[in-house]
Amino acid sequence: MTEYKALSDRELISMVMEHARRSVGYYDTLLSKEREEVLQFYNGELPRPHHSGNSRYVSLDVYDAVESLKASLLETFAAGTRTVKFAPENADDVQKAEVCTSYTDFVAHRQNNLFSIMQAAIQDGLTARAGLVKVFWKTMQESYLEPVQDLTEDELDSLLVEDSVEIEEVEQDELGLFSGDLRVYKDTSQVCLENIAPEEFLIEPQAKSLDVTFCAHKTQLSLSDLRMMGYDEKILSKLGTDENDYNEHEKHLRHQGIGDTHIEGDEMQEQTRLITVYEAYVKMDIEGTGIAELWKVCIAGNRLLEKSRVNRRPFVAFVPLPIPHAFFGNNYAAKVIPIQNARTVLTRSILDHAVVTNNPRYAVTKGGLTNPRELTDNRVGGIVNVTRPDAILPIQQAPLNPFIFQTIQMLDEDKEESTGVSRLSQGLNKDAVSKQNSAAMIEQLATMSQQRQKIIARNFANTFMKDLFSEIYQLCVENEPYEKIVELAGEFVEVKPSEWASKRDVSVELHLGYGEQQREAEKFLMLHQLMSQDPVLSQMYQMPNQHKLMTQYMEQNGIKNVTDYLTPPDQVPPPPPDPAQEMALQAQAKQLELQERQTVVAEMKAQVDAQMAQMKQELEQLKSQQNFAIQSDGMDLKEQQQVHKEMVDKAELEIAKSAEDVRAIASPTG
Repeated sequence: MTEYKALSDRELISMVMEHARRSVGYYDTLLSKEREEVLQFYNGELPRPHHSGNSRYVSLDVYDAVESLKASLLETFAAGTRTVKFAPENADDVQKAEVCTSYTDFVAHRQNNLFSIMQAAIQDGLTARAGLVKVFWKTMQESYLEPVQDLTEDELDSLLVEDSVEIEEVEQDELGLFSGDLRVYKDTSQVCLENIAPEEFLIEPQAKSLDVTFCAHKTQLSLSDLRMMGYDEKILSKLGTDENDYNEHEKHLRHQGIGDTHIEGDEMQEQTRLITVYEAYVKMDIEGTGIAELWKVCIAGNRLLEKSRVNRRPFVAFVPLPIPHAFFGNNYAAKVIPIQNARTVLTRSILDHAVVTNNPRYAVTKGGLTNPRELTDNRVGGIVNVTRPDAILPIQQAPLNPFIFQTIQMLDEDKEESTGVSRLSQGLNKDAVSKQNSAAMIEQLATMSQQRQKIIARNFANTFMKDLFSEIYQLCVENEPYEKIVELAGEFVEVKPSEWASKRDVSVELHLGYGEQQREAEKFLMLHQLMSQDPVLSQMYQMPNQHKLMTQYMEQNGIKNVTDYLTPPDQVPPPPPDPAQEMALQAQAKQLELQERQTVVAEMKAQVDAQMAQMKQELEQLKSQQNFAIQSDGMDLKEQQQVHKEMVDKAELEIAKSAEDVRAIASPTG
């Protein structure tokens, strides 16, 4: 197996700088010169007059073409509609996908100024072939003073337990209480979006896309900026100025006419001294493993500031007119330069002819003028004294060629065909608005004239916006471990991006055209009317469905704050009943109450009757028992009486016997 040697820092710097020198975009290349020329035509500096006496008029065709298309694209993507959405993975993921969409939209529009980012990217794409945006995670921290007063030592220690709190200035009074200021640090790290100037982006010449061996961001940073980024002070102290390593010609063209505010010489502070920094992303085998990996290499003044492995490049590009198998496409603005040249020359000839016609040249006979200054002083109604009648004769001028105006009209048509931006789509073609052309026909013609604009807009959506939001999403997942509470769609929602799925599919909803977005919105309104009027469909068209449909209708019309007009179904209070219905409900309630009372009375009566029957039965039983007892007692009494009678009879018999015996004894005959 072949053994490879690890690269030293010096070798790494040499290889990266060699890549940079051979890159497309480095100064003095054809691409750089093309950008400078386009910028001069855009600003109306070219073409210059051939003579000092000619008209200085410049036809701003390049400016008009760029600004018209830029306005159409910005109106499409920044008019209040949410064009980029994350698709749910399943039915249970719908709510989370909406949260992901809202949060990335929050990061792009509120934490960053996405409108300005898109505006600069579109401008660079149309004038410099490609508009570049850098998407990266920026570690930031803010601090503020928190006053405290009369804290015990335990209370102060409990506050200092947090790593984000430290003592700024605290004093202890005679009672042992602490008062003063604490320094509180707050992590404000976030995803950052930054436009890259065309001259600051470097890429290898044969690049087909951003997935290349070498690409870099070349910029100028001050020593103060590098210190704040945490680089080693020993390296920073050895960095030179290297002013000749940075080309500012294109930068000066953008600021031409404003003034040079650059501080040079002894007036410059050491802390603000600018140093050229290369942030390169290069595939290279630095460690000698035999496998080339993607590395981030930062170089300043031929000194290595940083090298680290990375997973991807932080750049997103917008190429309006792509060329297959090439990173840079055609230059949109450069296509209009010949038209601007021709229109300028023709219009100048018209103006120059008008000037010559109104102020013609004269043939003057020598000695025919008393005072030649009277002729050169072209005052209205001025007097010219002559010595002879034929002293002054106007020189005959050739008439204006009538084909000039036809040629200008032909150039207008050529401009529309080259740029795809027609006067009809801009509302500038008065011939289209007539009694013969209906509104529908005008809309159809305007929409057809915007086909090329639509292709560029869809290119912007699918190759720029999707990649931009995907990168924002990925950075949030990788770098935001803490739970945040943010306001999304008028509600405060708990968001923890670290728990999101690693990747999500991104979809783009794009409507570009004359009234096309309004027509899309009308579809939702027509669907609402259809669902509401159909008795069968209305059963399936409940309040949550209505809220969702009307939300999309309002978003299509550019209304962001939907919650200000539509209350979510779960927060809608029940509607108050109709008065007649309420009276009927009250009567029904009273009837139910009466029925309940009657039922209760009937139940109580039945219960009382049952109790009475039971008591009667018990009384009959008791009476029977008493009668039986009385009869039993009567029989016992009779038996006792019989026994008593028998005893009495027996006693009487015995008494009788005794009496007879007595009588017998007492008898004389005895």
